Amino acid sequence: MKKTIIPALAIILLAGCTEDNGRPSIEPGQDGLVPITLSTVSATTKAPVNTGDGFTAGIAGWESDATADYTAVPTWYNTAEITASTSPAGITLNPTRTYHADPSVKTYMAAWHPASEPADGLVTFANTDGQVDAMTAAPVSGSARDYEGKTLAFSHPTTQIKFLVVADASLDAGTRIESITIKQAQLPVGFDLSSSTPAVTYAAAADLPVPAITPAEITATAAQAGAPVMIKPLAGNQMTLDVTTSEAHFANVVATIDDDTDFQPGKAYAITLTFRQADILLKATVTPWDYSGQGSGIIE
Repeated sequence: MKKTIIPALAIILLAGCTEDNGRPSIEPGQDGLVPITLSTVSATTKAPVNTGDGFTAGIAGWESDATADYTAVPTWYNTAEITASTSPAGITLNPTRTYHADPSVKTYMAAWHPASEPADGLVTFANTDGQVDAMTAAPVSGSARDYEGKTLAFSHPTTQIKFLVVADASLDAGTRIESITIKQAQLPVGFDLSSSTPAVTYAAAADLPVPAITPAEITATAAQAGAPVMIKPLAGNQMTLDVTTSEAHFANVVATIDDDTDFQPGKAYAITLTFRQADILLKATVTPWDYSGQGSGIIE
């Protein structure tokens, strides 16, 4: 049986705000300092980030007349409320930040989600159930002389997994889904800012119970089971599951993604488990991150 996965990549943009004539819509203040003004697109704090959602990003700036040292204490740190959109929307940092008066001094800016203040080049956050959609943006730089067209492009370095359950005609009425566990998943728990693009740091591999599964009858109409989870992309094109219903336990079920040699960052895989009286069929369908690719899989 052939099944389709359509993954998706959500790109969040922070762009320099300009007027129609191409001139920046900001001017130096009375003190002569140029305020840092950005525009953006955004998402949610604990769920996949999709267009129209809102999230809080951490944004830090390092001033330097040479190259930036992102392991040093930043010159400033802000949080910013952003709404995901395909077109930039202007935001002003609160409190307002300005470029250094000396135009030879650059401000290097990096951003990430979820927001947390860096220490020694590291950002950490709590994540125990896989519902944190970690996002990073490569640093950009500007100065009092060079402050137009600055863009922070956020991307999803994780893989999103969502499960749907549906009953085959042979399944006994009243059979309920009770749990789904992804074997040896790694959850994002922080960022390392020391590289040119903030790198996600992950917890050790462990079994991840899919959160928010409410025992419910499996019917002929496909229904989502639990909440989507965001995990480190798995090496190889297979993932292993444990699945429990009110009638049986299925251990070490293997799902195969046909068109990818590895699970891809920024891709959202919707895995449909079709339950028969004797076994389970698996298929992959579409979710709205990155629309490309196909996959297939069977659970026996």
